[in-house]
Amino acid sequence: MKAFKLYFKVMRSSVATILTYLGIFAVIFNFVIQAYLPSEKEDLNIQEHKIAVFDADESPVSKAFTAYLAEHAEIVELEDTEIAINDALFEGDAYYVIRIPQGFGEQMLDPECHNAELNARGSVYVHLSIASAQLVESYQQTFQVYKQAFGGRIPADKLEETLNLIRTDLQGEVSTRAFQGGDTSKLSVLGVSYNYTFYIIIALLSAVIGGTLISMENQNVKRRDLVSGIPERQRTFGIFLATLLFSVVLWVFLLVILYSWLGFDLLNNSKSPWLIGVSFVHMVAILAIVNFFITLLRNKGSLNFFSTVFSLALSFTSGVFVPLKFIQTPVQKVASFMPTVWAVKANDSIINMPEQTPDYSFVWQSMGIMLLMATAFLCLTLVLRKSRQRSIA
Repeated sequence: MKAFKLYFKVMRSSVATILTYLGIFAVIFNFVIQAYLPSEKEDLNIQEHKIAVFDADESPVSKAFTAYLAEHAEIVELEDTEIAINDALFEGDAYYVIRIPQGFGEQMLDPECHNAELNARGSVYVHLSIASAQLVESYQQTFQVYKQAFGGRIPADKLEETLNLIRTDLQGEVSTRAFQGGDTSKLSVLGVSYNYTFYIIIALLSAVIGGTLISMENQNVKRRDLVSGIPERQRTFGIFLATLLFSVVLWVFLLVILYSWLGFDLLNNSKSPWLIGVSFVHMVAILAIVNFFITLLRNKGSLNFFSTVFSLALSFTSGVFVPLKFIQTPVQKVASFMPTVWAVKANDSIINMPEQTPDYSFVWQSMGIMLLMATAFLCLTLVLRKSRQRSIA
């Protein structure tokens, strides 16, 4: 395992860079978590929602939905103008604004429609907006459960009774959540924080592993290793094992930071293992991609450009820094050829997963796609290293 040991010897020159990156990222995480996570006082009052509702549908379903919101939130009366709504959201007069469009009731009752369209906006108080959004999500998910109980369509003569049952069913659930607001908010912040770790993984792996690999792939160093009797296959295996070990240690360190700030009790949440699994698979996929591109490059100048542009471009187009709903569809389609957008979508799916009827099929699909990408780039790297070996020989 001479190549394995040599890899970490070469990496010693990057220790200062690693510590600097981790220090900067630790500060960023601290600010992000403090900004998103409510204070202890706010945490106790997180269920005191202030929601403005504009109902353009006026159907029995939309009226029942509004009545449900009124039972669990303070309904704020606002003037229906953009200026009034923006002022209310900014000043904290409303934490969430919901515009119910025409046809909402028909969409909710449609057997082919799983989630009716709602135009909703949150305030600058992100944790309170998240809590309000969960009220909406709970209603829609429970409505779908009742709809499926009728085989996909609720009979007209059973509609009023069913709407009352839904509100009664949610009464106990939402009341219970009032005592768990802090954990719910922390879980949402944990999902956002996991998304930020994707950028850290991309930036550090491309910069640190890239610099070490380029040094080891120097033709003089490589010839010396081959002349000393180290088979190329063994050398490649040692390098891959070293990069994997470094990546896993870095990944574990980032997770320890997250849970130390938010509380290790979140590990007991049923969604936490799924977030960890998606994060690990994403790390493996990024490692395979970085190995390929670094093998393709030949000098540290191009590496510096690659690591900066690659990490920022991938993060901005995949939903790490900008929510996916604000990213144009063509950009998302291009980003889908990289694993990060699948990891972000999987995280969003996990966080918004209803507790009553969880369905992790999309999460499995996303992890499978990322593993296929990792396998493809690993094979390309091995082929590229084989061709380089022949050229040296």
